[in-house]
Amino acid sequence: MNRRSRFKLLLTALCVGWCFLFLRCETTEKSMVRAVYLARTETGTQVLLWYQAPEASADASEASAAVQAAGAEGDTLEKALSAAEEALPQAADYRLCDYLLTTPGGADALLADYEQLVLARKCGRTAARVSCTCLSGEDLLKACEEQDGFADKLLEKLKAHSTEMPRLYQRGETMLLPLLCRAEEDAAFEKTALLQTGAGQTELPEAQAEMARLLAEQPGAKTFWLDEKQVKIRRCSVSVTLDKNAVCLRLDAQLAAGEPQPAEAQRAELEALAVQTVHTFWQQGADLLALGPRRAVQAGTNGEMFTTKNACPEIRADVHFLGF
Repeated sequence: MNRRSRFKLLLTALCVGWCFLFLRCETTEKSMVRAVYLARTETGTQVLLWYQAPEASADASEASAAVQAAGAEGDTLEKALSAAEEALPQAADYRLCDYLLTTPGGADALLADYEQLVLARKCGRTAARVSCTCLSGEDLLKACEEQDGFADKLLEKLKAHSTEMPRLYQRGETMLLPLLCRAEEDAAFEKTALLQTGAGQTELPEAQAEMARLLAEQPGAKTFWLDEKQVKIRRCSVSVTLDKNAVCLRLDAQLAAGEPQPAEAQRAELEALAVQTVHTFWQQGADLLALGPRRAVQAGTNGEMFTTKNACPEIRADVHFLGF
């Protein structure tokens, strides 16, 4: 056997050995975590993991196994998360973890702790969508155990409302959090929402929550009850013009197919709602229309700045309804 043949044989042996070692040490059968629940308890922290295993492949963009839930508590968030991971049938994989649920009250500190843990341990994704729930961890686990398909339906609802949810990496900014609660034998999102700012959390009524989503130009149709009649807006263009002492807010709202042209009273009510929503955010220290940066660009360093520490500037709303 010449030198070249021996070299080929050696390469073949090394390749076979490496493949054998890979197959023994690696597996794509992992518990694919799809959503995480975090809550403070009297004794520490509670963590729930919704996962799919073992059919869920670590290399798949979609996992097909039924969604299951596992939970644990611990003195600290890290201990609770580690205990929940140990309850999974295979090693946890967070590549498809798109959703993060937490409870109202103290959510900002808990999210901050989790974000640091994600960056340190890769036990989640900073791009995960965040929402709140009034359901306890015990209620969620019980529902998953007693109702077939509850976890799958929950994941579908999270997907359906994902465009309304901020991402974890936006935690330091103003966050409008959808609120998930129990509805008979199912879970459903409330029409209201939680406004989370540095000043804390405030629950917005249905109309203001929907207007906030409209002003933020979130995708999807928006529904309002104006003059006791339903008006459905398919999409809306928001433009802001700054005068010296006032803000002109224009909404070009395209109505949904088949929607009749709203009356003048309905238009005036929607304009008032827009102004009220901007004021509510401002009082909570949130600049919904980014008036501060707009003023800085327009006036420069020598002009009067708009800041939430001062009174909200005068807002003049002007709504134009457009046909489908």
